[in-house]
Amino acid sequence: MFALLSYVYYATAYQVSQDADAAIEREYKLLAGAYGSGGMRELNEQVVERSAAPGPLFYVLADQSGKVIAGDFDALPRMPTSGQTSEWVNFQATVDAATGGGSETHATRAYFGRLLNGPILFVARDQRDSRSAASRMTKALTYAAGISVAFSILAGLVAAWLASRRVELLSETTRQVMAGDLTRRARVEGWGDEFDLLAKNLNDMLARLEMLVHATRNAGDAIAHDLRTPLSRLRQRLEVALNAPPDADTDREALLYAQDETDRLLKMFNTVLQLARLRSPESWRLLRMDLTPIVEEMADLFEPAAEEAGLVLTKGRAPALMVQGDAQLISQALANLLDNAMKYTPKGGRVHVSCGQRSDGRIEIRVSDSGPGIPVEDRERVKERFVRLEVHRTSPGAGLGLALVAAVAEMHRGAFLLEDGLATGHGFGLAAVVVIPAIDAREGRRLI
Repeated sequence: MFALLSYVYYATAYQVSQDADAAIEREYKLLAGAYGSGGMRELNEQVVERSAAPGPLFYVLADQSGKVIAGDFDALPRMPTSGQTSEWVNFQATVDAATGGGSETHATRAYFGRLLNGPILFVARDQRDSRSAASRMTKALTYAAGISVAFSILAGLVAAWLASRRVELLSETTRQVMAGDLTRRARVEGWGDEFDLLAKNLNDMLARLEMLVHATRNAGDAIAHDLRTPLSRLRQRLEVALNAPPDADTDREALLYAQDETDRLLKMFNTVLQLARLRSPESWRLLRMDLTPIVEEMADLFEPAAEEAGLVLTKGRAPALMVQGDAQLISQALANLLDNAMKYTPKGGRVHVSCGQRSDGRIEIRVSDSGPGIPVEDRERVKERFVRLEVHRTSPGAGLGLALVAAVAEMHRGAFLLEDGLATGHGFGLAAVVVIPAIDAREGRRLI
């Protein structure tokens, strides 16, 4: 604001002064031109004529010695002795008052010089108008500066109050969250400013935190449930074997059962540990690889199990599909999808596995089945750890298969999608799709 006011002052008061000087200098040159064309007589007539006319300019013509010949003053004012032929000078001039008679003393600025052959020409201007305009402008700008400062202080106080109020609201939200209320959310005012952005990010973080805490609680309940049942069965089987008379076959059968249950528990814990490792992508090395042979190999591997379960397993063929990935992880994710599809597809159903390139250039692995499918509202939830839609958990599993697939897709900078699959008369089926960015087959660059 001060820079703007300074410019306004320069563009008005200072410019008025410059324009006044330009008018004096222009008048001086006109008279000097009259002297050059008509001599001393012409110059004298011009000075007398201009002196008689009213106006802010004053004229004086003097001879070489400084004696006034014609003009508004009886004598030349004291002039500097710098020796220059022309020069500017400021002085106090006493002139007749405009009204009421008498005389007045005004600040005057003049331009004088010695013309060719010695006469002195003096052109001056009363500075009352310029100084009055400058004074009015200075006064107006002073008021404007004062109002600007007052408004800036008021605006600053209001802005500081609004900022502190919104910060306090955010602080209150965090205090309530720290007190244990994970459902609290920061209020978004809708102004689109930094505080709204901070509130949105805080709400996203709280939603993620609530989901993780909820998942942790569910995971604890799920682990307790999934451990209690096999451990209870294991203990009961061992207790029966210990209470029965010694028998090599019965004892061996009990030990084999204990081994199977222990392997199942170890598999569950290993999956949990692998999920934790997948959260650190830097611990994995992704290499250029072709997805097509992996998909075909896994389909061939599960085909006998599908026939045994009374299912039809088919596979789609595709050309080389190059990605940057880990073959072991992708194989394990595909095995989880195939095992899941076969587990929930009724006898006589179909399972189809394929891979191909999507319209957006990314590569997808798709496992579709004709089973009952998953409701749309539950498709995101089943990707979480230890989430199973079965209330009684009668089928084997710990609810980690789809969570592992989602983690593998995320680690490959891809996505895991659940869509409608092979529609049948009793359901829409389910299609589990792992999407991975493609790379150039020759250069190894990511395309998407």
